[in-house]
Amino acid sequence: MKKYILTISLLMGLLMPVAAQSLSGSRFEERSLSLGGGYTNMVDTYLSPLRYGGGNVSLMSECFSQTTIPGGRWFAQSLFVLHGDYATPASGNGLTVGGMGDYSYTWYYEAPLLSPQGGKLRLFVGPQAQLRLGGIYNLRGSNNPAQLKLGANLAASAMAKYGFALWDTPMGVRLQADVPLLGVAFGPDYGQSYYEIFYLGQGEGCVHMTSLHNNLSLRTHLSYDLQLRPCTLRLTLANDLYQWTLAGKHYRMFTHSVMLGVVKNLYRVVRDEEASRYIPY
Repeated sequence: MKKYILTISLLMGLLMPVAAQSLSGSRFEERSLSLGGGYTNMVDTYLSPLRYGGGNVSLMSECFSQTTIPGGRWFAQSLFVLHGDYATPASGNGLTVGGMGDYSYTWYYEAPLLSPQGGKLRLFVGPQAQLRLGGIYNLRGSNNPAQLKLGANLAASAMAKYGFALWDTPMGVRLQADVPLLGVAFGPDYGQSYYEIFYLGQGEGCVHMTSLHNNLSLRTHLSYDLQLRPCTLRLTLANDLYQWTLAGKHYRMFTHSVMLGVVKNLYRVVRDEEASRYIPY
């Protein structure tokens, strides 16, 4: 298992520095900050066999940048999503609260055959590194009522952008989908307390290898941009299905959020005619 963790860590370590180095010399950079809320549905059989439903509050920060690799078709995305959740079972008795921080780094390649430079439709694909850290707490639980959620994944990501104008106002639609392919996750067995794991060092069997067979998850973001000077307004529908089955226990969380944010376009190289071709609208 240690070999699996080391392999995933090395691959993620290789992806993130390369993307970070590409960002440092970018010509075009798009930054956005969004805030919103929506619905949460969760099941964690380690804490309770019941299905819980409720609401969430979400914050999303993104940086999408053109890299300096020759050809102008490589881009890097840094995305951070933070949400807090509260849910109750159908009976209304009991409450579960939780939160999750989700950070991902993606290195995109713009497909030349499907999205010619200067075209309105642009398609991107690339590898993604994901890191999730959070937890949930069941107020009805007496023995181990809390659960730590920790996972790291290598994922595949695809994005489509379409720019258009209506009433002489630039607009755009974007769809992004991320699917984790290979990773590791933390999941204690029944009766295995956190005191035993972290204080006594009895953490055997808590780290599990994950892939599509036990971590079939999907994250999608559909956004609409309305360009108003000097910034752009963004409306996003964010859906996140995250689930895994570890050591006979099942965890599933689905969040659906509506978010409103502001987008700011920056240009690192002044008077570069090539950079103007990558304005999103």
